[in-house]
Amino acid sequence: MHPEAWENPLEFQPERFLRYAEKGDFQGNNYNFLPFGSGRRICPGIPLAEKMIFYLVSTLLHSFEWNLPQGTTIDLSEKFGLVLKMQEPLFAIPIAKYSSPEHYL
Repeated sequence: MHPEAWENPLEFQPERFLRYAEKGDFQGNNYNFLPFGSGRRICPGIPLAEKMIFYLVSTLLHSFEWNLPQGTTIDLSEKFGLVLKMQEPLFAIPIAKYSSPEHYL
């Protein structure tokens, strides 16, 4: 990474990409994502991953009722490390909406 483009380019600072991540332009028009490739050389898994994650989450939300374990609440406190995650992990209990397995295909 070039010093004119990045402050302290040789230091490991993954958070430098966070300010550009909201735009989500991975198609090569935003050179801040150059480590992931751009144009014809872009990571081939990005479009597939975007579609599959949407499909997976929608299927889980559609197929199950989600409940918290009794006596618990959702704590949205954050814990910053290599990635930002919840301070207390979220546990949810999936309850099948349909009795027949054919409804899940």
